[in-house]
Amino acid sequence: MPLSLGEVARALGGTLRGDPARVVAAVRAPADAGPDEIAVVTDRKLLARLAELRAGALVVPPGTDAEGRDVVVVAAPRRALATLLALLHPEPRRAPGVDPTAAVAPDVRLGRDVFVGPHATIERGAAVGDRCQLHAGVVVGEGVSVGDDTVLFPNVVLYPGTRVGARVRVHAASVVGSDGFGYQPGASGLPEKVPQVGGVSIEDDVEIGAGCAIDRATLGTTRIGRGTKIDNLVQVGHNCDVGPGCIVIGQAGLAGSVTLGAGTTVAGQAGIADHVTVAPGTVVGAQAGVPSDLAPGVYLGTPAVPAAVARRMFPLQARLPEMKRTIQALEERCRVLEDEVRRLSTRGDGGA
Repeated sequence: MPLSLGEVARALGGTLRGDPARVVAAVRAPADAGPDEIAVVTDRKLLARLAELRAGALVVPPGTDAEGRDVVVVAAPRRALATLLALLHPEPRRAPGVDPTAAVAPDVRLGRDVFVGPHATIERGAAVGDRCQLHAGVVVGEGVSVGDDTVLFPNVVLYPGTRVGARVRVHAASVVGSDGFGYQPGASGLPEKVPQVGGVSIEDDVEIGAGCAIDRATLGTTRIGRGTKIDNLVQVGHNCDVGPGCIVIGQAGLAGSVTLGAGTTVAGQAGIADHVTVAPGTVVGAQAGVPSDLAPGVYLGTPAVPAAVARRMFPLQARLPEMKRTIQALEERCRVLEDEVRRLSTRGDGGA
């Protein structure tokens, strides 16, 4: 979708220095952009070498010396990049309609302008909102509701008991509403399944990456709060309550009944134990292990400790073998000295 620089400046709320009629057709990285493309420049080194860039137009922060270049000056270039990408590279949308190979139960309620792709399945009692896109192989289980403008990418599965809000995006092969991992010792000594009869609620404006698993509650509801973003390969256990605006990054895992306060960040490969509550705005660092509740702050390591403590601990870890040897040597010297003190003390008593 080519745009003039005048249109770009208005969309970004920026100040144009250059030709408002100049047209750009795409956004590219600064080093790769050509004469009909626009680049967003934030790197200080590149900002000092704008003349070397081939891009037809640039988006730059205030105070940039860009004499002779067509530029749009904005206060927040990184935010401008997201806006530009949405404008110049809009996500393709399939034309409304139900593919002949799709299986749609007779009582399903389909909204206006819905696309249902090849071999998708929508079971009885389900409701799909307006302008939804259900790609190939999607399964929407019995009684599931899907809000307006939601996109389910190929092979997404929504089990019965799932509610999905508006403008949600669930990427390929993610599963929402599968049984929580609940077992108890059985009479035979083997694990006995605890039936999982709750549901899952995905609130508005959530994005769920590829290959995620979000388990249904044992009782009640597993909840993903409004605006939360979940990366690929994330596990959310049964009865979790993930607050609004959280970020959960790839390969992180939440055990059952974890509560994440609003705006919490859980970094890659971090693990949070069952029934733990994490305060709003907390940051759990990559590969951290969280065995107990966390107050607001930044945490690193396993078990997770405040980042300021962790940064003092981590440099010492490589020296632990050396420190152990030093301590053992000191203990031996103390033992020898104590023996000598006792020997001298005994000699002195005898002489008296």
